[in-house]
Amino acid sequence: MRIQHNIMAMNAYRNYNNNTSALSKNLEKLSSGYKINRAGDDAAGLAISEKMRAQITGLETAQKNVKDGISLVKTGEGAMQEVQDMLNRMVELATQSANGTYDNEVDRSNLQLEVDKLKEEIDRIADSSNFNGIKLLDGSLAETEIDMTAATVAGTTGTITNVAATGAKSEITVAAKGTAGDHKLTVEYATADGQLKKVEITYAGDTNDANGQATAIRDAISKNAELSAVFDVGGTGAKVELTSKVAGKNGAKVITMSSNDTGVITGTNATVTAGANAKTTLAGGNTLQAGDSFTLNGKTYEFVAKAGDETNTEGATAIVLGTDADANAAAINAALKGTGISVKNNANTLEFTADQNGTGLTLQIGDTSDDYNQMKVKIGDVHVQALGLSSISVASQDAAQAAVKSIKDAINKVSSIRGELGATQNRLEHTQNNLSVMTENIQDAESTIRDTDVADEMMAYTKNNILVQSAQAMLAQANQVPQGVLQLLQ
Repeated sequence: MRIQHNIMAMNAYRNYNNNTSALSKNLEKLSSGYKINRAGDDAAGLAISEKMRAQITGLETAQKNVKDGISLVKTGEGAMQEVQDMLNRMVELATQSANGTYDNEVDRSNLQLEVDKLKEEIDRIADSSNFNGIKLLDGSLAETEIDMTAATVAGTTGTITNVAATGAKSEITVAAKGTAGDHKLTVEYATADGQLKKVEITYAGDTNDANGQATAIRDAISKNAELSAVFDVGGTGAKVELTSKVAGKNGAKVITMSSNDTGVITGTNATVTAGANAKTTLAGGNTLQAGDSFTLNGKTYEFVAKAGDETNTEGATAIVLGTDADANAAAINAALKGTGISVKNNANTLEFTADQNGTGLTLQIGDTSDDYNQMKVKIGDVHVQALGLSSISVASQDAAQAAVKSIKDAINKVSSIRGELGATQNRLEHTQNNLSVMTENIQDAESTIRDTDVADEMMAYTKNNILVQSAQAMLAQANQVPQGVLQLLQ
C-alpha cells in the first residue's frame, strides 16, 4: 500500500471539481435565463446573437421613428383639412358675389371682408402648424423648384434666364462584335449620396450586331429593379444611355460598365455628361434699388433701404439693400434660408440655384443607413400666395367670377398635397407592420441561439448535482483508505 500519493482521493477530487464546475454553469444558465453568458460558452453563437441584438434595437427604434412620422403626417393633413374647409367657404362667398343679384357694392365689400379674414387664417395655419418645432405647411418641406417671375430691377423688368435641372447622363457605345448566348453585364455606379454600388445582370447577346446587342442590354437594365429605380434607360441604335432620375449635379453616375463578352463593352467607351441643377439668373445685381422686387415660387421679396422699412407690396418679405451685388446676394440668401435655393453673384448677375432633391424631411425607417431605409417626406406650401390667392377679390362681379376659378385651383392643389400625405401615411403604416414582423422573427432567432432551454438545463443540473454529492462521498471514502496503513504499523 502506498502512502506518498493518495491516487483514489486525487481522482475523486478531480471529478468533484469537474462536476462542481458543470453544476456552477448550470446554476448560472438557469438563474440568468441565457445559455450564452460569456464568449467562452459559444464564441460563434455570441457573435451572431450580438449582431441580431443590434439589428433588433435598430428595428425597434425604426418602429418608433415610423410612428413619429405617421404622427407628423397626421398633424399636417389635419391642418390642411381646415385650410380646405376655408377654401370651400371662399368658393361659396365668391360664387355668391358673382351673382348678379348683388347690386350694392357694400354687400360685396362685406363678402370681401370675410374672404380677407379667411386668407389671414390660412396664412396663420401655414406659419403655425408644426410638429416638434418643425414647420409643416410653410413650404420648408416642399420639393425645391425655381419659378421666378415679375422681377422689377431699377424700375425696369429684369432679364430672367431659366436653366432646367438635368440628371447625369452616361452614354455607352456597343461594339459590332460579340457572341450569341447569355452574357454577364457588370454596372458600377455611385448613388446620389456617394455610395458605390455594383450590379451584375444577364443579357442575351447577338452576333456581330451592335444594335441588337445594345437593345438586349437596354432591355436587361430596364428589367433590373435596382438599376431602373436609379436610372432612366434610353438610347437608340448602338447607344445605351443611363440618365440619373435624381436631377442635379449630385445625381447618380455610372462609373464603369463592362461585359464578359469580349470587346462588346470595354468600360472605356463611355461618355459621361454631368447633371445640372435648376438655375435662374437675374441680371442687374449691382443696380438694385429700394422698391425693386422679385417673385420666387409664389412668394414676393422686396428690397428696402434699411431694416424696419415697410414694403410697398403687401405681404412681401423685406430684404435690406446691400452696397453691391455680393452684399445683395448675401441678403437674399438670408431671406431664402431653408427654401433649398441659394444665390451667388456672377459678374453682377444673381444666380438662383435649386437643389432638386428638395429640402423635405428624411425619416429613418430601417436599421441601416442605406437609401432604401430612408424615406423623404415633402409637404407643399399652403400660404395664400403659394396657392395663388393673394390678389383674389370678390368686391366686384367680374373679380368674383375670376376668383371662383382661382380658389378651385387652390382646392385642387391642397387636395393633391393631402393625397400625397395620405399615400405617405399608408406606406408608413405598412412599413410599421413589416418592421414589427421582422423584429419578432429576428428576436425569435436570437432567443433560439442565446436563451436557456430550462427543461434541458434542469436535467443537466439534476445530473450534475447528484454527481457532486457522489464525488463528495467517494472523496471521503478515498481519504479513509490510507488509514489502513496505520494498522499495519501497530
